[in-house]
Amino acid sequence: MKRRYVLLVCWACLSAICPAMGQRYLEDAIPYQNSALLRTDEGFIEVRFTRKTYVGGAEPHVAYHTYYRDSIYVTQGGYHGQPLHGQYLERYANRSLKVLGSYTYGLKSGKWQYWDERGVLRKVSRWKAGSETGKFSVYGETGHLQQSGRLKDGGFDGIIRTHHASGDSLTHVLRRYRRGKEVSMEEGSLFSRMYDKVRALF
Repeated sequence: MKRRYVLLVCWACLSAICPAMGQRYLEDAIPYQNSALLRTDEGFIEVRFTRKTYVGGAEPHVAYHTYYRDSIYVTQGGYHGQPLHGQYLERYANRSLKVLGSYTYGLKSGKWQYWDERGVLRKVSRWKAGSETGKFSVYGETGHLQQSGRLKDGGFDGIIRTHHASGDSLTHVLRRYRRGKEVSMEEGSLFSRMYDKVRALF
């Protein structure tokens, strides 16, 4: 009799605990796997977004990208809707790739690639916390490299190589920049000049 009573109590406890555990799991898992397919005049956009509350504060000078009622909004210094989070993909009307990148809580991050309607890669750049920062490359209509270097907050930074194709020959023009402003190749200390030259190699 006592054994049956103990088993009955255990079964009741498990019945009460399991739904609670299942509910907690669903609350954790479901809200973060959100995606949407949007139709535009030029084609389609596939986005992922999150309903998870972001504990960090919004930066006043940064533009945040969010999803709200089948539209994407860009708001400086705050959120309007659910922050884009995860892969971002744009396609032309013929389904060919147009833009491929990713977001982290509404801010562009990592590697972004851009193609024209013929499928030719035209630009590759890096983003960090919503700012275009890091290595970049720009390509011409035939896919040849036109310009390469580094960006910082969207402006040229360091040595920028511009490539000119003339017949079978290819020439390079080097210019040096500091936060978007051109400076002399000989300006600054020996360390800063060497630093820019080394960065240009990688």
